[in-house]
Amino acid sequence: MLKSVKKSNAPQQIIQQIRNAILEGKLKPGARLASETELMETFAVSKATLREALRALEYLGLIEIRKGASGGVFLVEVDMEITKESLMNFLHFKNISIHHISDIRRSLESYAVRVAAEKISDEDLAELRNIVSICRDALQDSNMALLTENEVKFHRIIANATRNPLLILILDFVENLLEDLKKILRPNILFSQQVTESHERIYQALLSRDPEKAAEEMIKDITQVEKGLAMLSK
Repeated sequence: MLKSVKKSNAPQQIIQQIRNAILEGKLKPGARLASETELMETFAVSKATLREALRALEYLGLIEIRKGASGGVFLVEVDMEITKESLMNFLHFKNISIHHISDIRRSLESYAVRVAAEKISDEDLAELRNIVSICRDALQDSNMALLTENEVKFHRIIANATRNPLLILILDFVENLLEDLKKILRPNILFSQQVTESHERIYQALLSRDPEKAAEEMIKDITQVEKGLAMLSK
């Protein structure tokens, strides 16, 4: 499965071999790789070269290096936070605007809320109701930090209700972008009041298990947020 590598770009070749073995199902989360000595012999590389490759794999979230008598190199399931950080590093050099974010949100979140209207649990509905209540109290106290946190959380619960891991990952990432943008632009209390009212309407549509109404209210919410943040960015 694993074989020796050429001297040029040896660490990258080791990374690619192990990554491919994981993607092909030959190596699974929880599995322990061979010892460092055995891996050096397999790849025909020095200890320094092997460790460079293993450090990179650990940074990518594909392995965990454990110390001690029962330690070693273990395959792990990639963490969502690491995946989002990699995407953030890529997009940092792109000129991402509120309009880009909103276009994606209108497409994906209108779909997500339709799916959620049919799949959402009573526990998730109770959590959405609680978030709306928290936001109403935060409006009274002008607690913008609490409002921003729960405004984003509201959308994450809806995404999670789809039970689609790919959609959940993408929307969680997009919500992170939106949350960061809000922290920079610092919308006022009127903005959050409108968001809270929109979320109340979305919640009521979900409570009624009405996918079309939920999607309609979601699009209104996203468009309203886009306009509000676009005004602040001028």
